[in-house]
Amino acid sequence: MPAILKNPKFIAGAIITAWVIYVITANFQLDPIKIRLLPFIATLQFKVSAVIIAAAFFGSAVTLVVQHQWKRWNSSKPTSTSAAGGESSKTVA
Repeated sequence: MPAILKNPKFIAGAIITAWVIYVITANFQLDPIKIRLLPFIATLQFKVSAVIIAAAFFGSAVTLVVQHQWKRWNSSKPTSTSAAGGESSKTVA
């Protein structure tokens, strides 16, 4: 058996992938979701699997944006330097 098949990350990834595929395919067979925007005029219909996929993409995008902003906010802080290191290299002539 290849070593990659024994890796816990591979096993967990395979289980999660199989579960996501199951959720999408099982919910693909359900009746569409109806969203009524205005009474008797405008109605939107979405498949349940499309809503799940859109929510996953939206959540992933928001997570990436928040992580990017978090790194930018933390990188703007000034770095601290030790006072002893800066003073010891100076020589008096």
